[in-house]
Amino acid sequence: MIIDTHTHFMPRQISDACRARSTSPYIETLPDGEERFHMPVGHIPFTDAYEDMTARIEFMKNLDVQRQILSFPGLFGLDSLPAAECAPLLKIFNDEVAGLCQAHPNSFSGLAALPWEDMDLAIAEYRRARTELGLIGAILPNNGFASLAHAERYKPFLAAAEELGGHLFIHPGPRPDERLAEIDKSDAPQQDTPIARRALAVQHLVANCMVTLLFTDYLDPYSNFTLHVANLGGTLPMVIERMDHVVATRDPSMEMFTERARKVHVDCSSLGPRAIRIAADIFGTDKIVFGTDCPIFSTEWSIHAVKNSGLSAADQEKIFHGNISSLLNF
Repeated sequence: MIIDTHTHFMPRQISDACRARSTSPYIETLPDGEERFHMPVGHIPFTDAYEDMTARIEFMKNLDVQRQILSFPGLFGLDSLPAAECAPLLKIFNDEVAGLCQAHPNSFSGLAALPWEDMDLAIAEYRRARTELGLIGAILPNNGFASLAHAERYKPFLAAAEELGGHLFIHPGPRPDERLAEIDKSDAPQQDTPIARRALAVQHLVANCMVTLLFTDYLDPYSNFTLHVANLGGTLPMVIERMDHVVATRDPSMEMFTERARKVHVDCSSLGPRAIRIAADIFGTDKIVFGTDCPIFSTEWSIHAVKNSGLSAADQEKIFHGNISSLLNF
C-alpha cells in the first residue's frame, strides 16, 4: 500500500483560463497539437494527466497507490500572482479538489491553494478550506521560508493554521515579490545546461527553507498543525556534515547541525535511491514520506527508488505509508 503525499491536479476551468493567457502561467498549443505549460521559469509538456482524474484512479490502482494528496504546485506561478488576478482561480481549484475528495474519499485528500500576495485573503480562504470544504491543509511556497526574514511574513498564516489545524506542504515556488519580478521571463534565454542548473537552483532554495525550519526557533510556537517539505530537504543532506565540520573546527561549543535535523518530515519526490539512503541517515526513516510529483514526474521512478534504496523492508513500508498514516491519522 502506498500513500503519495506530493501530487498535483489542475481542474479544466483553470487549464482553460491558462490557455487564454499570454503571460505565465499559460498553456501554448504547439503546431503538432501537443500542449506546453509555461511557468515563470521554464516550461513542461501539458497532458490530460493533470485533468483526467478517472484515469488517475485507474493509474493509482495499477501501482498499488491507495491515496494521493492533491495540490496545485507553486512553481506553476499562479498563487504568487497579484491576489486580484489569482484568487478567483485558486478558489475554483479549492472547490474542485474538495468535490473530487468528497466523491472519492478513499483515493484523494486535498490541500488548499492560496493567494499569497494578500495574507488576509490567504487566511480567509484557508479558513474556508478547513471549515467548509473539508480540505486537510494547504500548500505553501518554499521561497517564503528561504530565510528567517522572509518567513516572518508568513507568521500570521501560521497563527491561523495553529488555530484551524491541518497539514502544511512546503513546495518549491516563488514568493509574490519574486514572481512579479519574473513575469514574462518564461522564455528568456537560459544559461548552458539549463535542466541541471534549474534543478540545482530549486533544491538549493529547498535546503535554505530547511535551514529556517530546523536550525532556528521559527517553528517553536506551533504544535497544532503538521508539516512536510518537498524533495528530501533539497541539497541539505549532502552538505550538513560539512556544516558540522565547520562547527567542529570553528566553534566546538555549538550544537552540531546533524543533531537538530529531525524536526520536520520530508518527501522523496523525484529523488533516487542513493539520495533516499543519505536522507535516511540524516533525517531518520521515520521522517521520510513518499512523494512523486505526479503527473510531472514518474510515480514508477519514485516507487523503484524506495525499493532500491537499500533500506529494510520495514523502513520502506514506513516511507510508503506508515509515516504519513501516523502523521495525518489516515
